[in-house]
Amino acid sequence: MNIRFKNGGTTIESILRREFGAGFATVHGRADDSVLDGRSLIEFLRQQPGISAVSSHHFRYPKPAVPGWVIFDCCFLRHPLDRLVSLYNQYRRTNSPDPLCVRASCQAPREFMKQLLRDSPHLVIDVQVTQLASAGAFARPANERDLEKATEIFRDMAVPGIVELFDESLIAAEYFLKPAFPELRLHHSPENVSRPAHQRPERSQDLERTFVDLWGTDVYEDLLRLNQLDLELFRRAKVETQRRLFLMPDLEERLVEFKARCAPLRLRASANAPEREPVRVKVAAGAAG
Repeated sequence: MNIRFKNGGTTIESILRREFGAGFATVHGRADDSVLDGRSLIEFLRQQPGISAVSSHHFRYPKPAVPGWVIFDCCFLRHPLDRLVSLYNQYRRTNSPDPLCVRASCQAPREFMKQLLRDSPHLVIDVQVTQLASAGAFARPANERDLEKATEIFRDMAVPGIVELFDESLIAAEYFLKPAFPELRLHHSPENVSRPAHQRPERSQDLERTFVDLWGTDVYEDLLRLNQLDLELFRRAKVETQRRLFLMPDLEERLVEFKARCAPLRLRASANAPEREPVRVKVAAGAAG
């Protein structure tokens, strides 16, 4: 069960499609904002007994519990402000009449985020905590109880991960899923990526500078203040991911072997990828307004 929050879900879906073949399916609601709960998943699987793996934009926690069934859930988190950058880029390059796509296509990052801050709190305030703890239903700002619930859900996942340690998360998944799926291989070529991994700053100071350059100091500080719970969830998610890696034998050798499997896929994808004109947006950092 792959749950997608604009956090590498397309890549995971591609892996599952390759590994499970006809036993893989996507399950989505009729509308972009549909919500599918555990009952929806169980109903689908009972109607499709040949399906072993599913992926969806619309699944929401909690994971269903069915006697006699074992459900392996997979969900990736990422730095919440980097997620907003990715969200803007995704809206911007999507040709759709959706109002957010239309706005992103004609607004610079600063103007787009300022309008989200004014009009769409559910899209910019602790989104990942809300998704995990409240099934994505935004009725109020998330609180500490939601953070603890989201943390527990993440730590209990069969395949938890963070985008910033994407390969490492999948290496851990291969190892710990081996008793159930001994032949499962999770090597990949990144898909639907708005910003390549090598372009993401690693140091916190550089990351902050990137956000300030995009949004201005005032918008960055507003978004930072409104995502403190998501930032703490991200920190805890990173700790859990690293804990699982620490438990693995021969980690360095596994990492080298995994990247060797990924290399031909990425080379092939690079050769087939159409060239895209980069979007150049000039933003005055710290501009008021």
